[in-house]
Amino acid sequence: MNRVNRKCVVFDDKFQYKDETIIIQQGKQGAYVEILNSMFEQFDTALNIHKRILVHRFDLHPAYNTPTNEIIHPAYNTPTNEIIHPAYNTPTNEIISKFMDNLKKWIGRHYGIKHIGYGWAREQERAKNQHYHLVLLLDGDKIQHPKKLNVQIIEKWTPYGHCPVVLNPYYFVDKNNQAKRLEALYRASYLAKVRGKGHRDSQKPKIIQQVGLKEARICLISLKKVFRPAPRSLDPLLSLGTRKQPLGR
Repeated sequence: MNRVNRKCVVFDDKFQYKDETIIIQQGKQGAYVEILNSMFEQFDTALNIHKRILVHRFDLHPAYNTPTNEIIHPAYNTPTNEIIHPAYNTPTNEIISKFMDNLKKWIGRHYGIKHIGYGWAREQERAKNQHYHLVLLLDGDKIQHPKKLNVQIIEKWTPYGHCPVVLNPYYFVDKNNQAKRLEALYRASYLAKVRGKGHRDSQKPKIIQQVGLKEARICLISLKKVFRPAPRSLDPLLSLGTRKQPLGR
């Protein structure tokens, strides 16, 4: 175990969490230990609260500008036909905070869920645009399938960008199903990978590396449920979005 940017990093795909060994997606540059510990602890907290949880993985890509300032963004018009889009490589995470606030309010109203667990990590590699990886942990007794949830995710993110496809995005995890718990933890561990979290825009030196409990917001709020792979479908309401992503993410 080494340190990167003053944070502990594990380079083995076997991670020691308390008294058990968990297989993770560490990547070539490793995974942040602090994020893994916090995420796994919150998963277990959710399963202690709920009999089962729905774990939902999805990605969000903000709109961006080309070198000629041409806006690359799905069509989205306001009632006044004003095109809404965030600045490319935003120095803060205001857009993701607004998005999550709106999504949590909808989940609370629609499903009556009081405890909503979630985590997100911002990534930006050189010559690439910033993007976000997210995971939701919701009460499995109140939501068994994310189709309606995906409609809201797409609708609420459209003003900011697009939602790429994440294959088999959800798991249904029962409290006593250890195999499914480990499968879900493996999938969620992708958010802790080091790669992509240390880039700084040379023209915006104040952009801090978006990783860690406080910045990456992997401190989840109240988690619930167990994972079951979703059917292999590219229906945007099932898989979320219009662009294919590797299954392991």
